Amino acid sequence: MSVAGFYFDNANTFCISLDSRPDRWERMRTRFEYFNMDVTRWPASTSTTVTDIFTEHLNGAQRGCAQSHINIYRHMIKNNIKYALILEDDACFDLEWKQRLNEFSVENMENIHMILLNASEPITPPYQWVIQQEQYLTGGYIISLKGARWILDHYQNCFYSADWMTTRLQLLGNSYSYFPWLIVQEGRDSTIGNQCEADHQKVLRCLGEIQYSIENHYL
Repeated sequence: MSVAGFYFDNANTFCISLDSRPDRWERMRTRFEYFNMDVTRWPASTSTTVTDIFTEHLNGAQRGCAQSHINIYRHMIKNNIKYALILEDDACFDLEWKQRLNEFSVENMENIHMILLNASEPITPPYQWVIQQEQYLTGGYIISLKGARWILDHYQNCFYSADWMTTRLQLLGNSYSYFPWLIVQEGRDSTIGNQCEADHQKVLRCLGEIQYSIENHYL
């Protein structure tokens, strides 16, 4: 699949999914089939399979989530993967996400650290790709090899939550996002916290402020 000068296949497209939640993976498979995507299922780490040192305030599920992303970054470096599309198993795509991503352009693609397909806050102006700082959520994003290396080098002695580390990467000024978000999280349940319903209501409210229906996403 070629989008915006990127080429995505099962060698650089990963969906993190718990072995204990095959229902979530089946929903993702349906979405991938709809968009003709070739995706590798990446077994999610858990509190019992964490191997790195993390800041003490994270709970076991948050450590497992971060470990999953870290493991993919290491896989990228080991295999010299120039960029990867990383998804969590509750990602719902905008029906026109490929077309919107095709609008993305910068002068030097090699300088990009991240392209956030979902984010925690609305982006101004809407319907444009904008440089971002301190956008949370890691439900769907493209990260470059340079960005992956920076996170691993910067936090090698003590890791934090996945979306905290990516917000620090964004402060370097080479990360972009788009609103309405190209990916929203489905809002059915969460494997790392209890704010799922509140978060989903925020998504609906923010999209509603620009008269953009959640029905524009393949749920």
